Parts: sequence; C-alpha cells; structure tokens
Amino acid sequence: MCRDEQSESDAELIRRLQAGDISAFDALFNKYRRGLMAYLVQRCSDHALAEDVVQDVFVRFVEHIQGLHPERGAAGWLYRVARNRMIDTVRRRRDVLPGAALPEQADPLQAPPGEALERGEDTARVRSALARLPEKDRDVLTLRFFGDLAFKDIATTLKRPLGTVLWQSRRALQRLRQELDYE
Repeated sequence: MCRDEQSESDAELIRRLQAGDISAFDALFNKYRRGLMAYLVQRCSDHALAEDVVQDVFVRFVEHIQGLHPERGAAGWLYRVARNRMIDTVRRRRDVLPGAALPEQADPLQAPPGEALERGEDTARVRSALARLPEKDRDVLTLRFFGDLAFKDIATTLKRPLGTVLWQSRRALQRLRQELDYE
C-alpha cells in the first residue's frame, strides 16, 4: 500500500522516521527544502552557502530525530536550526575575513510573489526597505513570506510567544509600507 506523503502530517512523518522509515525523511526533505532555501537565500544572497546550510540542517535533523517530539512538527525546529547555522556561518566568515561585509540581501522578489511584484516594484527599492527594518521585524517577515511558515511555526522558530509574533508581523508590514511610501 502506497502512502500519500503529501497528506501525512509532520507528526506522522517524524514517527515513521524515528521508527527507521527513511522514506519519511524524503517526504520531510521535499516538504521543507524549497522554503528553507528561499529563506536562507533571502538572508544571505549566496545560493551555494544556503544549500550547504540546508544540507547541514537536515543532517542535524536526522542526528536529533530520536529526541524530537512528533506533535511539535518539523518546521519550527528546521527553521530555528537554519537561522542559527546561517548566523554561525556568517560569523565564521567574518572571523576569517575581518571587516568582511555581509553579502547583499537577496532579491526578495525571487521568492513567492508578493505585493511589490504585483505592483512591478523596483527590486532594489524593496530590498533596501527590507534591510532597513529592525532585525526582529525582518526575521518575522522573512520567515512568513520566504519561508512560507505559519505564525505558530514562526513563534516556535524564534522562541517568541505567538501574540508577540503576530504583533511584530503587523508592525513590520506597517514599517515596510512606510519605507516604500505606501501610506
């Protein structure tokens, strides 16, 4: 009997993987790889680096699978580890190349199309406006629109209460609109 992997919840897939069913890993990898890549590329604009981090995240996921709680799902864990690994990687690069700047932010319009794309917004202008937001606000928007995460998963990823994440999202969108002169 063939399982419909698309309809299986993260909890079911995690339980299967914990029981040694490697096909569950493939289903989770296929479910989250693209969103993780979009999120990481947006953060660093280096596709190769993002791919390395995604691979590292999934290796760590398998290494820690027995300690994961299936009910919590995979998204929060994967995005939190991805975010932390990217931060660590960028710090190491700065240590190796003192004074090195972060790569320019990736084009936010390469990810799922947003309001700016529909309006034909200048990508440099959107990138610049997003970069001017406080990091806490930028993190919430990046996870929401580039990682395609639900607010509860963003809260888990950032270790913030759901209410705080909802408030930060609203505030971040208002700030982004102001930066783009939409208000």
